[in-house]
Amino acid sequence: MHRRQYLIGLVLVVIANSVNLLPFYFIRLTIDGLTGARDADPGTAGITLTQAGLYALGIVGAAVTAGTLMLFMRRLIVVASRQTEYEVRRDIFGHLQTLDKPYYDRASTGDLMNRLTGDLSAVREMLGFGAWQIVNIVSGFATAFAVMFSLSWQLTLIVLAVLPIIVGVLTYLARLISTRHRLAQEQNSKIAGKAQENFSGARVVKGYAIEDREVAEYKAMNLELLRRNIALTKVDGPLRSFTSLLLGLAFGLILLVGGRLIIDPANAQTFTVGMFVQFVGTLERLTFPMLMVGWITGVIQRGLGSWRRLRELYDARPQVQDVPGRTDTSIRQLRGDLSFENVSVQYGDREVLSHINLSVPAGTFLGITGPTGSGKTVLGQLITRSMDPTSGVVRLDGHDVRVIPLTALHDAVAVVPQEPFLFSDTIANNIAFGIEKQELPPVPLGVSVVGLPVLPHVPQSPDPARVENAARLAGLLDDVRDFPEGFGTMLGERGVTLSGGQRQRTAVARAIVREPAILILDDSLSAVDTETERKILDGLREVSAGRTVILIAHRVSTLRHADRIVVLEEGRVTEAGSHDELLALGGHYAELERLQRLASDLDEEGGAPGDPEVAADRLAARREAIRAAQQTRQEVVK
Repeated sequence: MHRRQYLIGLVLVVIANSVNLLPFYFIRLTIDGLTGARDADPGTAGITLTQAGLYALGIVGAAVTAGTLMLFMRRLIVVASRQTEYEVRRDIFGHLQTLDKPYYDRASTGDLMNRLTGDLSAVREMLGFGAWQIVNIVSGFATAFAVMFSLSWQLTLIVLAVLPIIVGVLTYLARLISTRHRLAQEQNSKIAGKAQENFSGARVVKGYAIEDREVAEYKAMNLELLRRNIALTKVDGPLRSFTSLLLGLAFGLILLVGGRLIIDPANAQTFTVGMFVQFVGTLERLTFPMLMVGWITGVIQRGLGSWRRLRELYDARPQVQDVPGRTDTSIRQLRGDLSFENVSVQYGDREVLSHINLSVPAGTFLGITGPTGSGKTVLGQLITRSMDPTSGVVRLDGHDVRVIPLTALHDAVAVVPQEPFLFSDTIANNIAFGIEKQELPPVPLGVSVVGLPVLPHVPQSPDPARVENAARLAGLLDDVRDFPEGFGTMLGERGVTLSGGQRQRTAVARAIVREPAILILDDSLSAVDTETERKILDGLREVSAGRTVILIAHRVSTLRHADRIVVLEEGRVTEAGSHDELLALGGHYAELERLQRLASDLDEEGGAPGDPEVAADRLAARREAIRAAQQTRQEVVK
């Protein structure tokens, strides 16, 4: 997207390299002129003061011209590389937004961050300094060798004899640099991931008092990075020294052979002192490019290795996506009428859901429960298309969810997970996170930043009344009023400044404020007390009119408010009905209710009694109750 900038800039490099050789031509004319003026031979051309002044002006003019050209070149190419860096970062970040849950289940946060920082910087260096240095070296060699051949083919052959050795060694070392740079970057990603996990889990680390173990593991990872970087330096460092050594040998040979050519009377007119000085000066101009060959080789190899790692992000594709020809773009509004038709989900050889047939009319308050690992969360993820079923069809308003555009589907469904994620922002902005996106202008991807208008900054300004009402319905309003800044209170990273129950209620408010057609709560009331749970459920009842609410929970006190309750066991629907119907059925739900009632009764008895015999009798009764419940469960399963 920056061909024009690169093309003009690289042409300027070629012209500047040619102009850079002019000073040595003027020096040659001056030296030969001075020599001719002092040798007392009237047949030899001399030099006047005016000519010397013109030659001096020519040297200054060439230097100014070359410097000006290089300045414009840098402004073109270096700016283009920075713009490309922005575009790549923008497009990769935009592409990462399209990837689905299975990708992020496998990806490491630290690795993604390292690719968007360290790897992208290496690519930018390759596209900026590396790009123009390649042309600088190539054009410098081409123009310099053309001049040197015109001066002395014998001396030029000496220089050419050294080049194959340099090229051969560089080719070998370039392969080693590429491999070792990739290994170093991979270790950098591991270190970034380790640091990110420790910063996020600092409370857990301190709670278990394992700081020393974490420091030891981090130290070991850094020592491995040090080892890999030293291995890289061992092949990257000698490049410049090796090139300098060969150039020194070449200069020694040129001085020896060139001196003989000048002293030889037969070459007195064909190879002068001025020509020798021009030859050496031109070769000196190649010293920097030759020294840079090694360094640029490393820059290019590191850049290519990093670009391959960035390409892996570009090439990643979501398992769930809109498919042209299948997606019906005319679907925009959804009511929330759900149905599962013989739906099965398989992970490898394990069947998570098996032949689920379930109808959930719009406006239904559905409760889902079952043992851990029975497939409750997977059932909710099928609705949001976090995954697609292995077989069967999930329908929403009669449409196969696979034909509904993902944007329309996600606009219609709000999910509150058991472990909500909150942003380092105000409580108000966290609650209103998903309701102001219509006001944001679309960010163009895959286009050049050159000429694009600056996107306006659109700060979040949520409707206070709407946010406060959502907080009230989620049972959060009283807590927020006790905060010093109210809804303007800034939260720590991932909302760590709130309690677990407050985080869950904030996530519930964030879902309620969107007024979705389908609201899914995936065990999202587990961290709140019974009284707060009652307030939240009353709020859900208030907003559930005309909306489909799916409540995944283990507490019977939570589920009893549902219009209908479904029990999942080993991926199958084993019970379905209202609270009273399931109690009368005497299955898993009835047992769950009895166990929780028993636990509640025991809790209400208070603390430990002072009489040891009473304590022993209570413990025996508790054990007997648990044993009876387990026996009943076994009979139900049979």
